[in-house]
Amino acid sequence: MENKTLTRNKKLALTGAFSALVIVLAITNLGLIPIGATASITILQIPVILIVMLAGLGEGLFVGAVFGIMTLIRAAMSPSGILDPLFVNPLCSVLPRMLLAVVAWAVWKLLDKVLHCPKTISAGITGFVATVAHTLLVIGCIYIFEGADVRAAMGGMGYFAVIAALSFNAILESVASTIVCVAVYLGLFISSNKKSKLSQEED
Repeated sequence: MENKTLTRNKKLALTGAFSALVIVLAITNLGLIPIGATASITILQIPVILIVMLAGLGEGLFVGAVFGIMTLIRAAMSPSGILDPLFVNPLCSVLPRMLLAVVAWAVWKLLDKVLHCPKTISAGITGFVATVAHTLLVIGCIYIFEGADVRAAMGGMGYFAVIAALSFNAILESVASTIVCVAVYLGLFISSNKKSKLSQEED
């Protein structure tokens, strides 16, 4: 019972830490990394993917909801892009970020439990696939729930045309997610090895 309580406490601590990270990244604009004059990559999806891998689906859904709510608040208070007004609709801002957690969890479980991939490789693949799915989900929800408005905002462009236009950014975001997820799991692996060696030496 104590171990379960400790695990629950760790999950709560991780969830709080990653939620706070999302809020800080969103408020300070550190979650957007400019690449050149016109392009930028978003890293706000990374905490959602990491918490899913480290704690589970429920925690991922919560952090994903925080991500979506921050998107909604920013869209309502200080819109900066042509699509930002559409994010005031929670079905376009909150829902796809929670679905991101579901996709990340499904990919992680498939690689870990079914295909038995090494954790570091699973982390990298999960980061990449989930980030690609994030772009598809956000644009998909916008077209489903705000179709007429988004077509007007994008000059009549269809779903796949918008995805093609965003493909460069999506690839950069996916690569960034892959690198961070792999780095986190490498760090955990090295840390756990050091702890096991210390415990052996103490014995």
